[in-house]
Amino acid sequence: MTAGARAAARRPVSLSSVRAADGGPRNGAAGSRGQQQTPPRGREAQYLRRADALAASGQVEKALAHLRKLVTALPESTHGYLRIASLLRQEKRAAEALDVLRNAVARAPRCLAPREALAETCLESGRWEEAIGESRILLSLSPHSLFARDVLSAAYLQRGLLDAALRITDEMIRLDPTDATNHFKRGVLLQQKGRIGAAIQSFCRVLEMAPDPEVAEESRAALEMLDGYQIRQILTIAVEDVPFRLNLQRDAGEAIAEKGYLLSDAGLQALSQVCFDDLPDAPPGWRHFRYH
Repeated sequence: MTAGARAAARRPVSLSSVRAADGGPRNGAAGSRGQQQTPPRGREAQYLRRADALAASGQVEKALAHLRKLVTALPESTHGYLRIASLLRQEKRAAEALDVLRNAVARAPRCLAPREALAETCLESGRWEEAIGESRILLSLSPHSLFARDVLSAAYLQRGLLDAALRITDEMIRLDPTDATNHFKRGVLLQQKGRIGAAIQSFCRVLEMAPDPEVAEESRAALEMLDGYQIRQILTIAVEDVPFRLNLQRDAGEAIAEKGYLLSDAGLQALSQVCFDDLPDAPPGWRHFRYH
């Protein structure tokens, strides 16, 4: 993934929608009326608190063993599976985390949180096709899910399916036009497709939205690179094309637009500092190559 794509932070998996089912074992068919038992939800909370304490103290293996006891006692504990997978991912044991999450999805196929975690872990592990498949299922369960589209767009990008990735990113912008990260991702995709002017517009839009500092820095770097790339071409043409050079001096924005170029405001400012009279004359037989 490019540095620009990495800057687009992944949305965290939310556990708020998870509801662990009561799947705990029973002591006998009916149990003793006089015997008080901890409700399954309460037992689950006790296990989770103990596992958190063990993990916080650096005893990850003991925490994992404790959580495995939880899902054995309460096989429908979605929270338990997610906590196990989270610890395994922290320990860089992605293959084990994937097995745990697949098990969780099999037990609760309509629950969003384990499928979100599975899709994200597949993406992180380079399992693009599985990430795409899980994201599509998520969209069938939650048609407005930005998380599913986020993973799906990233997986398409990794597969080199730029048009599909751009289509999904455009959907994300329609659903949430105020998220600067989505506009940044659009700029990255447009840049990779060679649509330089449109990419510059997207990166400029990002900077107008007061984005996260990292996204702002990446956008400025992208604009500087794209402006520089185009200015070099513009000056190459100006060496050979005297009327174009004169037009640049009169109205640089209009002149470059006629040639199919678009610069950011900073790029136009940089171009305005060029002394066109100092450009060399084109030598005999000079040929330049246009990239637009």
